Amino acid sequence: MIKETIVDDIYAPKKQKAPKKTKLTYDDFCEILNYRFKRVVLLKKALTHSSFSKNRLENNQRLEFLGDRVLGLSIATILYENYPLEDEGSLAIRHSSLVSAKTLAMIAEEIRISDFLELSSQELKRKGYKNRNILADSTEALLGAIYLDSDFETTFKIIERLWHDTIEKSRIPIKDSKSKLQEYTQKKYNTHPTYVLLSKEGPAHAPTFIISTTIGDTTETARGPSRRDTEQLLAAKILKKLNLLNDEELEDLRLYEEALEKEEQEKRELNHL
Repeated sequence: MIKETIVDDIYAPKKQKAPKKTKLTYDDFCEILNYRFKRVVLLKKALTHSSFSKNRLENNQRLEFLGDRVLGLSIATILYENYPLEDEGSLAIRHSSLVSAKTLAMIAEEIRISDFLELSSQELKRKGYKNRNILADSTEALLGAIYLDSDFETTFKIIERLWHDTIEKSRIPIKDSKSKLQEYTQKKYNTHPTYVLLSKEGPAHAPTFIISTTIGDTTETARGPSRRDTEQLLAAKILKKLNLLNDEELEDLRLYEEALEKEEQEKRELNHL
């Protein structure tokens, strides 16, 4: 059982909070979460930004660390159960998107975390209650607080409910990149892209594919855990160079590359054991 030091009198004297459109109480917040804290001090700590208190026992940084791990395991479990036909590469890509700062900030807005954040006067002037990273970190801290106040199963159910719609709408980023590039080359050059396997590295059970392609005067190379995923990544990188990706697709590409790099790093670590 994880124990956390609780300091009951750390919130006095009271400082200025983020502006509120509507006065809400902690009871209201608990209603939104559909969870009532047994130790409200944990909730208060989860909503206390480091700008408000530099003391690590008073701000939400340690809870953020804990909540990040609880969220990661919960989302991984949900994806494992919901997508039994997807390989680990596709699941990793979905996972990266669902635990990203962008998604966490969206959840924070839905449950109105900004109405309760404890921020310094300087951070308030900078409108920190709208800052994506602050909202994301506070959401993780909130999950850490719920976990300490209850247990993993309870926290898992809350995550499952809060992330339900986002998971239902989730997709494998850049999965249509090859089709999009093929349409472009067919229209402009009356031909199809050719993907050339330059090399295949690593052990047979965990290979890394290095593939290249040239479209017009644009050449690009990509690395990935499977030929299919690497070709999709390569197509997306070419589309980026050709300025044919919108903002959402660029974000998808970033998440895809991040997930593949994480997978490659895990492979390297395992190979050194």
